[in-house]
Order: sequence, then C-alpha cells, then structure tokens
Amino acid sequence: MVLKIPPPPQLTGPQWQSFNRWLLELTSILANTGGIDPSQVSGLPELETQVATNTTNIATLEAGQGGQGGAITALQLQITFINSEIATINGQLTTLESNAVVRNGSGAPGAGLGSNGDLYLNNTGGAGTRLYGKIGGAWTAIA
Repeated sequence: MVLKIPPPPQLTGPQWQSFNRWLLELTSILANTGGIDPSQVSGLPELETQVATNTTNIATLEAGQGGQGGAITALQLQITFINSEIATINGQLTTLESNAVVRNGSGAPGAGLGSNGDLYLNNTGGAGTRLYGKIGGAWTAIA
C-alpha cells in the first residue's frame, strides 16, 4: 500500500508547529513503508529551493557581520581613547577650578607670587595692561 505524503507547510512565518506535525507524519509514513519516493512528495522541490535560499542568506548575513565586527572594534578603541582624554581634561579643569586665583596689581607679578594656574592682571591701564598666567612656576604674558 502506497501512502500519499502530505505537502510540507509554507514557511512564511513562525509556523513551526505545523512543520513539526508534517515531519511527524513523514516519519510515520517512512516507518510504515520503509522508504519514500521523492517524486511522491508534493512541495519537496519548493522546500529544497527555500532551504538553499535561506542557507545562502544566512551565509551572506554572517559574512557581513564579520566585516562590521572589525569596524566596531576600531570604534570601541577610539571611544576608549577619547574617554581617557576626557578624564585627563576633567582632572586638569578640576585642578584649575579648585586652585586658581585671579590676582591684580600694578606692574608685572613677582616670581614668588601665586601658584600654577593663577591669573594676574596688570591694571596700570593703557599699553602696560597685560594678563599673565602662572605656568610651570613662571608668570607668562597671555595678552
């Protein structure tokens, strides 16, 4: 007795229950007859074509993802470097904010006056007006 094998369900969405049911029916037929004639399986060529297409699509997606992985790693390294630079700058700003003093007076500031990061304004007016910053232990005219 030859049993008619039902066609496989269309796999257009999450229809795994109907596909599993089809596989159970197919297994039952194989167990009873001992073999299967592929020409008797309605929809088998379409199913094989769909599986081949899906396999190709998966391989393409995996290859594309691998190329992006390198770019993502490079961007992560850049982000790490930038975050380190930001932390350094924030530390310098904190130091300036907590220690900087703005001073003023007539003439240039004396060498022993102030600390690194301090500002000094020579307020004599006219061409003698200058702004100094103490950098590396020495007063330097800024403007």
